[in-house]
Amino acid sequence: MKKKVGLALGGGGARGLAHVGVLKVLSEEQIPIDFIVGTSMGSIIGAMYAQNPDTAVLIDRLESFFSSRDYDSLGLKYIVPKNNSNPSFLNQMVQVVSQRIVLNIAQSRQGVVKTKRLSEAVSKLLDKGNIEDTRIPFGCTATDLNTGQTILFREGDIQKAVTISSSIPGFISPHKWQGMLLTDGGVTAPVPVKEVRQMGADIVIGVSVHANHIEPLDDSHVIEIISRVDLVRIKILSKIQLSGADIRLHPQIDQAHWSELLRYREFIEAGIKEAADKLPQIHAAVTKKESIFSFIFKQS
Repeated sequence: MKKKVGLALGGGGARGLAHVGVLKVLSEEQIPIDFIVGTSMGSIIGAMYAQNPDTAVLIDRLESFFSSRDYDSLGLKYIVPKNNSNPSFLNQMVQVVSQRIVLNIAQSRQGVVKTKRLSEAVSKLLDKGNIEDTRIPFGCTATDLNTGQTILFREGDIQKAVTISSSIPGFISPHKWQGMLLTDGGVTAPVPVKEVRQMGADIVIGVSVHANHIEPLDDSHVIEIISRVDLVRIKILSKIQLSGADIRLHPQIDQAHWSELLRYREFIEAGIKEAADKLPQIHAAVTKKESIFSFIFKQS
Protein backbone atom coordinates (compact mmCIF):
# COMPACT_ATOMS: atom_id res chain seq x y z
CA MET A 1 0.00 0.00 0.00
CA LYS A 2 1.22 3.49 -0.84
CA LYS A 3 1.99 5.55 2.22
CA LYS A 4 0.65 9.09 2.37
CA VAL A 5 3.25 11.80 2.94
CA GLY A 6 2.59 14.89 5.00
CA LEU A 7 4.60 18.09 5.42
CA ALA A 8 4.68 19.89 8.75
CA LEU A 9 5.98 23.39 8.07
CA GLY A 10 7.01 25.21 11.23
CA GLY A 11 6.77 28.84 12.21
CA GLY A 12 9.69 31.20 12.63
CA GLY A 13 9.04 34.42 10.76
CA ALA A 14 11.50 35.14 7.96
CA ARG A 15 13.36 31.90 8.62
CA GLY A 16 10.20 30.15 7.45
CA LEU A 17 11.10 31.13 3.90
CA ALA A 18 13.45 28.15 4.05
CA HIS A 19 10.29 26.09 3.46
CA VAL A 20 10.35 27.32 -0.13
CA GLY A 21 13.75 25.69 -0.62
CA VAL A 22 12.53 22.44 0.91
CA LEU A 23 9.49 22.41 -1.38
CA LYS A 24 11.69 23.11 -4.40
CA VAL A 25 13.85 20.06 -3.71
CA LEU A 26 10.88 17.79 -2.99
CA SER A 27 9.20 18.93 -6.20
CA GLU A 28 12.31 18.38 -8.31
CA GLU A 29 12.75 14.92 -6.81
CA GLN A 30 9.07 14.15 -7.46
CA ILE A 31 8.41 13.35 -3.81
CA PRO A 32 4.61 13.06 -3.54
CA ILE A 33 3.02 15.38 -0.99
CA ASP A 34 -0.44 14.29 0.15
CA PHE A 35 -0.97 16.76 3.03
CA ILE A 36 0.48 20.06 4.20
CA VAL A 37 -0.02 21.67 7.61
CA GLY A 38 1.65 24.98 8.35
CA THR A 39 2.16 27.24 11.32
CA SER A 40 2.65 31.00 11.01
CA MET A 41 5.06 31.58 8.09
CA GLY A 42 4.76 27.86 7.43
CA SER A 43 1.04 28.39 6.92
CA ILE A 44 1.65 31.14 4.36
CA ILE A 45 4.18 29.16 2.33
CA GLY A 46 2.21 25.93 2.75
CA ALA A 47 -1.04 27.53 1.60
CA MET A 48 0.62 29.12 -1.43
CA TYR A 49 2.05 25.77 -2.50
CA ALA A 50 -1.16 23.86 -1.70
CA GLN A 51 -3.10 26.19 -3.99
CA ASN A 52 -0.51 26.04 -6.78
CA PRO A 53 2.21 23.37 -6.41
CA ASP A 54 4.82 25.25 -8.45
CA THR A 55 7.81 26.69 -6.58
CA ALA A 56 8.82 28.96 -9.48
CA VAL A 57 5.41 30.65 -9.34
CA LEU A 58 5.62 30.77 -5.54
CA ILE A 59 9.00 32.53 -5.61
CA ASP A 60 7.85 35.01 -8.26
CA ARG A 61 4.84 35.90 -6.15
CA LEU A 62 6.98 36.39 -3.05
CA GLU A 63 9.45 38.61 -4.91
CA SER A 64 6.63 40.71 -6.31
CA PHE A 65 5.18 41.15 -2.84
CA PHE A 66 8.51 42.08 -1.24
CA SER A 67 8.93 44.90 -3.75
CA SER A 68 5.42 46.24 -3.21
CA ARG A 69 3.89 48.93 -1.02
CA ASP A 70 1.90 46.24 0.76
CA TYR A 71 5.14 44.88 2.19
CA ASP A 72 6.35 48.36 3.16
CA SER A 73 3.08 49.04 4.97
CA LEU A 74 3.82 46.24 7.44
CA GLY A 75 6.64 48.37 8.86
CA LEU A 76 9.00 45.44 9.35
CA LYS A 77 12.05 47.57 8.53
CA TYR A 78 11.54 49.39 11.83
CA ILE A 79 12.01 46.30 13.97
CA VAL A 80 15.02 44.57 12.42
CA PRO A 81 17.59 44.70 15.24
CA LYS A 82 20.84 46.45 14.45
CA ASN A 83 22.88 43.73 16.13
CA ASN A 84 21.22 41.07 13.90
CA SER A 85 20.43 38.85 16.89
CA ASN A 86 17.67 36.29 17.44
CA PRO A 87 15.14 38.05 19.68
CA SER A 88 11.80 36.45 20.38
CA PHE A 89 8.40 37.86 19.49
CA LEU A 90 8.25 39.46 22.93
CA ASN A 91 11.52 41.28 22.43
CA GLN A 92 10.50 42.63 19.03
CA MET A 93 7.47 44.17 20.70
CA VAL A 94 9.71 46.07 23.09
CA GLN A 95 11.75 47.40 20.17
CA VAL A 96 8.67 48.52 18.27
CA VAL A 97 7.38 50.36 21.32
CA SER A 98 10.66 52.18 21.74
CA GLN A 99 10.85 53.18 18.06
CA ARG A 100 7.31 53.79 16.87
CA ILE A 101 4.87 54.41 19.71
CA VAL A 102 4.97 55.73 23.23
CA LEU A 103 4.53 53.37 26.15
CA ASN A 104 1.08 54.54 27.23
CA ILE A 105 -0.30 53.80 23.75
CA ALA A 106 1.30 50.38 23.74
CA GLN A 107 -0.42 49.53 27.00
CA SER A 108 -3.82 50.28 25.46
CA ARG A 109 -3.38 48.23 22.29
CA GLN A 110 -3.51 44.52 21.53
CA GLY A 111 -1.18 44.87 18.56
CA VAL A 112 1.16 47.33 16.91
CA VAL A 113 0.05 46.80 13.31
CA LYS A 114 -3.60 46.72 12.29
CA THR A 115 -4.90 43.28 11.38
CA LYS A 116 -6.16 44.76 8.11
CA ARG A 117 -2.58 45.26 6.93
CA LEU A 118 -1.68 41.64 7.53
CA SER A 119 -4.91 40.53 5.85
CA GLU A 120 -4.09 42.67 2.82
CA ALA A 121 -0.59 41.19 2.67
CA VAL A 122 -1.97 37.65 2.82
CA SER A 123 -4.46 38.48 0.06
CA LYS A 124 -1.54 39.41 -2.22
CA LEU A 125 0.11 36.04 -1.63
CA LEU A 126 -2.92 33.72 -1.65
CA ASP A 127 -5.82 33.33 -4.03
CA LYS A 128 -9.33 33.65 -2.67
CA GLY A 129 -11.04 30.40 -1.81
CA ASN A 130 -11.60 27.82 0.86
CA ILE A 131 -9.06 25.56 2.51
CA GLU A 132 -10.90 22.46 1.35
CA ASP A 133 -10.49 23.53 -2.29
CA THR A 134 -6.67 23.53 -2.42
CA ARG A 135 -4.98 21.19 -4.88
CA ILE A 136 -3.05 19.57 -2.01
CA PRO A 137 -5.07 19.01 1.20
CA PHE A 138 -4.04 21.78 3.57
CA GLY A 139 -4.44 22.82 7.18
CA CYS A 140 -3.01 25.55 9.38
CA THR A 141 -2.79 26.07 13.11
CA ALA A 142 -3.73 28.78 15.58
CA THR A 143 -3.59 29.03 19.36
CA ASP A 144 -6.58 29.78 21.59
CA LEU A 145 -5.33 32.21 24.24
CA ASN A 146 -8.23 31.33 26.54
CA THR A 147 -7.55 27.59 26.73
CA GLY A 148 -4.02 27.11 25.41
CA GLN A 149 -5.32 24.63 22.83
CA THR A 150 -4.04 24.31 19.28
CA ILE A 151 -6.75 24.85 16.67
CA LEU A 152 -6.38 23.20 13.27
CA PHE A 153 -8.16 24.94 10.40
CA ARG A 154 -9.17 22.42 7.74
CA GLU A 155 -12.03 24.27 6.08
CA GLY A 156 -13.30 27.78 5.50
CA ASP A 157 -11.79 30.96 4.09
CA ILE A 158 -8.11 30.21 3.49
CA GLN A 159 -6.98 33.84 3.61
CA LYS A 160 -8.71 34.37 6.96
CA ALA A 161 -7.30 31.16 8.45
CA VAL A 162 -3.74 31.93 7.33
CA THR A 163 -4.01 35.48 8.66
CA ILE A 164 -4.97 34.13 12.08
CA SER A 165 -2.24 31.48 11.98
CA SER A 166 0.42 34.12 11.27
CA SER A 167 -0.72 36.80 13.73
CA ILE A 168 2.43 37.26 15.78
CA PRO A 169 1.49 37.98 19.42
CA GLY A 170 2.02 41.62 20.33
CA PHE A 171 2.50 42.60 16.71
CA ILE A 172 -0.97 41.65 15.41
CA SER A 173 -4.06 41.64 17.62
CA PRO A 174 -5.63 38.26 18.49
CA HIS A 175 -8.81 37.29 16.65
CA LYS A 176 -12.20 36.54 18.17
CA TRP A 177 -13.53 33.44 16.44
CA GLN A 178 -16.34 31.10 17.52
CA GLY A 179 -15.96 32.01 21.18
CA MET A 180 -12.17 31.71 21.11
CA LEU A 181 -9.36 34.26 21.13
CA LEU A 182 -6.92 33.09 18.50
CA THR A 183 -3.32 34.05 17.82
CA ASP A 184 -0.25 32.71 16.02
CA GLY A 185 -0.14 28.91 15.88
CA GLY A 186 3.55 28.99 16.80
CA VAL A 187 2.67 29.61 20.44
CA THR A 188 1.63 25.97 20.90
CA ALA A 189 2.45 24.23 17.59
CA PRO A 190 5.75 25.60 16.26
CA VAL A 191 6.16 22.39 14.20
CA PRO A 192 2.69 20.89 13.51
CA VAL A 193 3.69 17.23 13.23
CA LYS A 194 0.76 15.91 15.25
CA GLU A 195 -1.69 17.96 13.22
CA VAL A 196 -0.56 16.65 9.83
CA ARG A 197 -0.84 13.10 11.16
CA GLN A 198 -4.41 13.94 12.17
CA MET A 199 -5.09 14.77 8.53
CA GLY A 200 -4.04 11.26 7.52
CA ALA A 201 -0.30 11.33 6.87
CA ASP A 202 1.56 8.03 7.36
CA ILE A 203 4.99 9.61 6.86
CA VAL A 204 5.69 13.10 8.14
CA ILE A 205 8.48 15.35 6.93
CA GLY A 206 8.85 17.94 9.66
CA VAL A 207 10.61 21.23 8.99
CA SER A 208 11.70 23.34 11.93
CA VAL A 209 13.16 26.79 11.32
CA HIS A 210 13.84 27.94 14.86
CA ALA A 211 17.28 29.38 15.58
CA ASN A 212 20.02 26.77 15.39
CA HIS A 213 22.23 28.72 17.79
CA ILE A 214 21.50 31.23 20.54
CA GLU A 215 24.12 33.79 21.43
CA PRO A 216 25.08 33.88 25.14
CA LEU A 217 23.61 36.67 27.23
CA ASP A 218 26.10 39.18 28.54
CA ASP A 219 25.31 41.77 31.22
CA SER A 220 21.61 41.45 30.36
CA HIS A 221 18.72 43.54 31.65
CA VAL A 222 15.28 42.35 32.64
CA ILE A 223 13.70 42.67 29.18
CA GLU A 224 16.48 40.63 27.60
CA ILE A 225 16.05 37.95 30.25
CA ILE A 226 12.30 37.73 29.66
CA SER A 227 12.93 37.64 25.92
CA ARG A 228 15.47 34.84 26.30
CA VAL A 229 13.01 32.78 28.34
CA ASP A 230 10.52 33.00 25.47
CA LEU A 231 13.19 32.07 22.93
CA VAL A 232 14.35 29.06 24.96
CA ARG A 233 10.74 27.91 25.39
CA ILE A 234 10.04 27.93 21.67
CA LYS A 235 13.35 26.25 20.87
CA ILE A 236 12.64 23.38 23.27
CA LEU A 237 9.01 22.98 22.14
CA SER A 238 10.08 22.95 18.49
CA LYS A 239 12.66 20.26 19.19
CA ILE A 240 10.11 18.10 21.00
CA GLN A 241 7.51 18.40 18.25
CA LEU A 242 10.04 17.86 15.46
CA SER A 243 11.15 14.62 17.14
CA GLY A 244 7.75 13.15 16.28
CA ALA A 245 8.40 13.42 12.53
CA ASP A 246 9.72 10.53 10.45
CA ILE A 247 12.07 12.86 8.57
CA ARG A 248 13.39 15.85 10.48
CA LEU A 249 14.68 18.89 8.61
CA HIS A 250 16.26 21.84 10.36
CA PRO A 251 17.85 24.31 7.91
CA GLN A 252 21.03 25.94 9.17
CA ILE A 253 20.00 29.53 9.82
CA ASP A 254 21.76 31.53 12.51
CA GLN A 255 21.70 35.18 13.48
CA ALA A 256 18.42 35.96 11.75
CA HIS A 257 15.61 38.09 13.11
CA TRP A 258 12.08 36.94 12.37
CA SER A 259 11.31 40.18 10.45
CA GLU A 260 14.19 39.98 7.93
CA LEU A 261 12.03 38.80 5.05
CA LEU A 262 14.21 40.52 2.45
CA ARG A 263 16.89 37.91 3.13
CA TYR A 264 14.57 35.38 1.50
CA ARG A 265 17.13 34.18 -1.07
CA GLU A 266 19.54 33.22 1.70
CA PHE A 267 16.82 31.38 3.62
CA ILE A 268 15.55 29.57 0.53
CA GLU A 269 19.09 28.35 -0.16
CA ALA A 270 19.34 27.06 3.42
CA GLY A 271 16.15 25.06 2.85
CA ILE A 272 17.49 23.67 -0.43
CA LYS A 273 20.71 22.54 1.21
CA GLU A 274 19.00 20.86 4.15
CA ALA A 275 16.48 19.01 1.98
CA ALA A 276 19.19 17.93 -0.46
CA ASP A 277 21.31 16.59 2.39
CA LYS A 278 18.39 14.54 3.70
CA LEU A 279 17.24 13.20 0.32
CA PRO A 280 18.50 9.64 0.95
CA GLN A 281 16.41 9.47 4.13
CA ILE A 282 13.39 11.00 2.41
CA HIS A 283 13.51 8.61 -0.56
CA ALA A 284 13.99 5.62 1.73
CA ALA A 285 10.99 6.54 3.87
CA VAL A 286 8.70 7.34 0.95
CA THR A 287 9.53 4.26 -1.13
CA LYS A 288 9.39 1.78 1.72
CA LYS A 289 6.28 -0.31 1.17
CA GLU A 290 3.86 -1.11 3.93
CA SER A 291 3.41 -4.80 4.53
CA ILE A 292 -0.03 -6.33 4.16
CA PHE A 293 0.11 -7.38 7.82
CA SER A 294 0.68 -3.87 9.13
CA PHE A 295 -2.02 -2.56 6.78
CA ILE A 296 -4.58 -5.09 8.12
CA PHE A 297 -3.55 -4.25 11.69
CA LYS A 298 -4.11 -0.53 11.09
CA GLN A 299 -7.56 -1.19 9.70
CA SER A 300 -8.68 -3.32 12.65
